[in-house]
Amino acid sequence: MPDISCYRPLAGVRYLDEIQDEAYARSSLHGDSLIEAESRVPVRTAAARQADGSPAGEAASAGTLSLSGIWRMRDGTPADAGDPPPNTGWFGRRATAAEGMEEGWYKPGCDRSGWHEVQVPGTVQKALLELDLMKDPFWNTNILDELEEHGQPPETPVWFRRTRAETRDWWFARSFELPVEWQGRRLTLSFEGIDYSATVFVNGVSLGHHKGMFGGPELDITGLALFGAPNEVVVRVDQAPQSWNGLLKGSPGFGWHYGHLISMGIWREVLVRAEAELKVTDPYVATLSISPDEAVLAVEYSVISSQAEPLPVTVEGIIRRQDGPSVNGSVPEPDGKSGEHRFKNEVTVSYGVNRFQAEVRIPRPSLWWPSGYGEQALYRLELSPVAVDAGTISDASTVFGIRTIEMLPAAASEPEAHYRWQFVINGVPMFIKGANWCWPDPLLEQSGELYERLLELARRGHVGMLRAWGGGLVEGDMFYRLCDEKGIMVYQEFPLCWGPPDSPHTDLGVIDRQVTGAVKRLRNHPSLVMWGGGNENGPHGGADEGLFLTGRRCRGFDPSRPFHRTDPWGGSVHNWNVYHGGELLDEATLAMPSVFYGEFGIPSMPDRSSCLRFLPEEELASYPPTEDSRGWKAHFHQFGLKDIIKVMRYGAYGPIRSWNDYIRYSQTAQGDSIRFTADMQRAQTGGASTGFWYYKFTDLFPGHSWGIVDFYGSPKLSYYRAKQSCRPENALLTFAKTDGWQAGERFEADLYAVSDTPAGLTGASVTVTLYNSRLTELEAYRYGGLRLKPGRALHLGCLSMQLPSEDHIRPFIADVTLRAENGSLLSDQWYFFNAQSKPEELLAFERSHLHGGNEYPGEEAQRAFELYANLKSAPLLALPPAVLEWEAGRTADGGAFRIRNTGTVPAVRVTIGGFPEEWSCFLEDNDFGLQPGEERRVPYTAGPDISLEGVTLSAWNAAAVPPVSAEGAARNEQ
Repeated sequence: MPDISCYRPLAGVRYLDEIQDEAYARSSLHGDSLIEAESRVPVRTAAARQADGSPAGEAASAGTLSLSGIWRMRDGTPADAGDPPPNTGWFGRRATAAEGMEEGWYKPGCDRSGWHEVQVPGTVQKALLELDLMKDPFWNTNILDELEEHGQPPETPVWFRRTRAETRDWWFARSFELPVEWQGRRLTLSFEGIDYSATVFVNGVSLGHHKGMFGGPELDITGLALFGAPNEVVVRVDQAPQSWNGLLKGSPGFGWHYGHLISMGIWREVLVRAEAELKVTDPYVATLSISPDEAVLAVEYSVISSQAEPLPVTVEGIIRRQDGPSVNGSVPEPDGKSGEHRFKNEVTVSYGVNRFQAEVRIPRPSLWWPSGYGEQALYRLELSPVAVDAGTISDASTVFGIRTIEMLPAAASEPEAHYRWQFVINGVPMFIKGANWCWPDPLLEQSGELYERLLELARRGHVGMLRAWGGGLVEGDMFYRLCDEKGIMVYQEFPLCWGPPDSPHTDLGVIDRQVTGAVKRLRNHPSLVMWGGGNENGPHGGADEGLFLTGRRCRGFDPSRPFHRTDPWGGSVHNWNVYHGGELLDEATLAMPSVFYGEFGIPSMPDRSSCLRFLPEEELASYPPTEDSRGWKAHFHQFGLKDIIKVMRYGAYGPIRSWNDYIRYSQTAQGDSIRFTADMQRAQTGGASTGFWYYKFTDLFPGHSWGIVDFYGSPKLSYYRAKQSCRPENALLTFAKTDGWQAGERFEADLYAVSDTPAGLTGASVTVTLYNSRLTELEAYRYGGLRLKPGRALHLGCLSMQLPSEDHIRPFIADVTLRAENGSLLSDQWYFFNAQSKPEELLAFERSHLHGGNEYPGEEAQRAFELYANLKSAPLLALPPAVLEWEAGRTADGGAFRIRNTGTVPAVRVTIGGFPEEWSCFLEDNDFGLQPGEERRVPYTAGPDISLEGVTLSAWNAAAVPPVSAEGAARNEQ
């Protein structure tokens, strides 16, 4: 599709986008000759003529047989390449064949009665758990025990070893029978996902070796297939690789992150297909232009013919609206109500692959919009070939959205050095409020309910874009279908992490096949707005072949989207001077301005209820952790104590003497760290900055992590702080520091208001109230009659105030509210200054542990825990008390908590605790402030069968209180 681009050239100015594209156009780099040959097949233009609407003639079509279900599985000793590898015995240790190859486990007639029955799709580890042959890797010390006792190689750090399951080959087998009517047809055996490498045998014959977990191999079994007798497919899944480097495989499971589980197995569908002699495949729809009256689409597809002679073919197309939510990732049926558009292409097809493109016009189109900007309209395209004497035929279909992407340079973008970072969707520039996404289950369970839960939390949390992080997965159609429906944009990176993966340390053939397959499979999803080559791959290394080839295929097979070589790169940053480096949050962030922020944040501990799902209750009674706290360490970064110590410097809101203290303070620090950078970026909306992805939204293992939603799908307090900072309409402060303000010093902060909505905001008002440590008003500012332009921050002014005496500013607080013209509350944010009280001894200790020194071996860890436990005060807990009361109103599927501050001072950090954790339950807000006399209605979703008896309400300056009456907990709302 050469006539479409996601950017327009600017006279005399070039950015990285066009520099990359020019390099791709000159290059012939490839890894797979068949894919390279396909990429060079000319795309022929086919005129889209009006179809008469009559149905196509009947013809024999392709057939599909699923091999999902019960397979047989067993383990075996892998092949040994010898030492030094490969060694056939001339010197050193002799190479040996795999046990299963020597024993002939791939041969027909092999006795498999002792093999285990397992479910495919699935992973080896999931099967072993279900067979009670492996201890739960998420529970207590199990994974640490396994790696210490059996991990290989033993000379490596314990977190980087492989388990017994990961150092074995795993053999899978099943029998199947083919329909008699398929005789004489070409047959293929297709795997949609083998993790990570395998050899496939059919009826005792090897069909070769495959690498790559995101699709393939697709194997011709025509000459091997039996009719009237069982066929047998055997798959030898190789032992797990020692490292992810250079492989298209998610990296956290290798242990560097937290937890450990290197997935293995046949994790996606296995199909046998009777192929058609004339096959339409790889449909691709891109929007060329849109107007209220008409959308112009480019429809590209391939026709594969097995006929020796050229063949005239009519390809009939139908486009109709597709409505309704997906269930478990399935594609809903067309609604049948919105009419349909028919067209036909009359083409001539030669033997092999033929590529065609047609321009199709859709009258009065319904557009796909990101959430908050409009509806998420979807369409379905069906393509059917009609030919005389063509034999069997195969149709193709896809679901797509009508929308355009254009990338513009931001005001601060540097030509030649930066990408165009301004996303323009359907002609509307958008500030990106986003998060990093890590795939949610190391067992590779593709649970529609789990993905629905997490992505609905993202939508409700105002996450406009997810960065499918380049240490994770290339997500599947279920994930993207849900993002399509919820209006969540996605930047999909390929899992090439900390490379770059140059030859000979990677296989360019694998990259070529895996990337091309993924691009073709996902490119019609409107939620997918950008491709990326991976995570933190650093400067160009050598030829930079792997990333270059990835970009060449993304831009070649999907020119409608931008491609970024890696992130951070070309105008984005990852700020790990905070946390990993130990630098102050405010200083380090303000010292690293950027057009786009790709990663920032700190970890936290999940709630106590979640901790009890991976640790015994007695573990929560013991604090601080030590080197002997093996259960806790099994759920920390690299099985060490350093990460929680790194967090405490940002979460020292008071003495940390228990796990309850640490959970509360770490989640608070995590949320406030996200808000600080988000506010800094949003203050430059429409100018120097275009967005951010905080790190991160989801968890891969249960434990201490950067996710604001934990492994079990439960939001932390930090989820709500991130949600508040991402509200579409918001007022916010930026300032030089959060702590260290002194009496007599002049406090200064810049005040902004912003509306990331299609229409902006008229008649709005912003109020700022500053309180001292007695919660007495220091200053108040009000700005009324405001007009907020869409996608542009409005600077309302610099707040300036001389600070009073010490006893009035330990802490002091700012409440910033944005209200609509009718007075309704649109957003409020509470900022806390001097909220931590650190003595000089602790400050000196922190200053001595920065960057390379931010590690805490042995006695250093003990010393750190003592210092944070001995803090003398908790400023936010010493505020004058507020008085709260509340009741819970219920409707059929939820209701609202009505919360009132009946006291004379603000209620600070009002917290709803014990809210149900069922995946169907959602709470609209948490961790907020209330002015004296203010009432807040906090909606929630919870079915009538969900009990609210465990819900509590408190604030940092108000004790927990029960509902106002027994009836109040279940009062019906009208």
